[in-house]
Amino acid sequence: MSDTEAPPPLLRMTGISKSFPGVRALDAVDFEVGEAGIHAFLGENGAGKSTLLKILSGAQAPDSGTIELGGKTISFTSPQEAQANGIATIYQEFTLAPDMTIAENVFIGREPGSKLFINRKQLEAQTSALSKRIGLERKPDALVRDLSVAEQQMVEIARALSMQSRLIVMDEPTSALSRTEVEKLFEIIRALKREGISTIFVTHRLEEVFEICDCYTVLRDGRHVGTGSVADVTLDQIIRLMVGRELGLLAPREESYATGEVALAVKSLTRRRKASDASAIELHDVSFNVQKGEILGLAGLVGAGRTETARAIFGADTIDQGRILIDGQPVAITSPADAIAQGIQFFVECISV
Repeated sequence: MSDTEAPPPLLRMTGISKSFPGVRALDAVDFEVGEAGIHAFLGENGAGKSTLLKILSGAQAPDSGTIELGGKTISFTSPQEAQANGIATIYQEFTLAPDMTIAENVFIGREPGSKLFINRKQLEAQTSALSKRIGLERKPDALVRDLSVAEQQMVEIARALSMQSRLIVMDEPTSALSRTEVEKLFEIIRALKREGISTIFVTHRLEEVFEICDCYTVLRDGRHVGTGSVADVTLDQIIRLMVGRELGLLAPREESYATGEVALAVKSLTRRRKASDASAIELHDVSFNVQKGEILGLAGLVGAGRTETARAIFGADTIDQGRILIDGQPVAITSPADAIAQGIQFFVECISV
């Protein structure tokens, strides 16, 4: 390499294409991440982000295209190969074993010691060093089930660092965090950058892009539509790349069609924690009304009880107290069949490519 020739990026994906039956998920996508950079990876649901990251992580193979890491062409056939090459992925849904300790989760499958015996002292010492590095103030022998969501995320980061990762993919890492926890996470990401570790930051909270990221890449309908420095772009320009049209052409908010008549009323819904299932979420005196023609959103952090409330209304989980009224009349819903007979349907979250 000459003195004037720029070094290759840490990651270069060129012409990546992937199709599924009836779907062109990726169409000749190019994607680069520099050394010690924080790179925002953006796009609407279904844009192809998940598919590209699965290819990068070794979970899927591309139909065509090449991947280079540190200037060398590579090809992964499994996530383990990607991890061995310094690429770690932290998914929105954590891949932790709740009944194991922090140390056991960090080094799962790679515990120090012999084939027959784990060196517990070394295991906990190495975990303590990683925890100190990222500010996780928990003992290595603490059970993961007793940690907060933010602390569990830190365990995932510690595991990535234990594998000597050069590139860490974070998929919606702030979706379940409070503002204080987000700031702590950003401190960790910046510290990793100072150590020379790059981060791919996937988020739908676009204001965070301008707070933490150096560069951005946008996908739309499986195609690469934009890459650049965050310092040279505005929020409106990012949104325009994502949706493919000017903000003024977006559909205006429709007026409310709520009639004022209550279609569904939930009164003091309560579900106590069962002794046989200590991990079950408790519901405490949940009450709300849904009018005819109204769209009601249930918001909250992971573990707040949103899904549990919906399952209780649908009869998938039993309730200990409370009433459900449809069109003002109390109804007994003890099973999904009862809910369906009352005109209630339950749709699970869709999976995007």
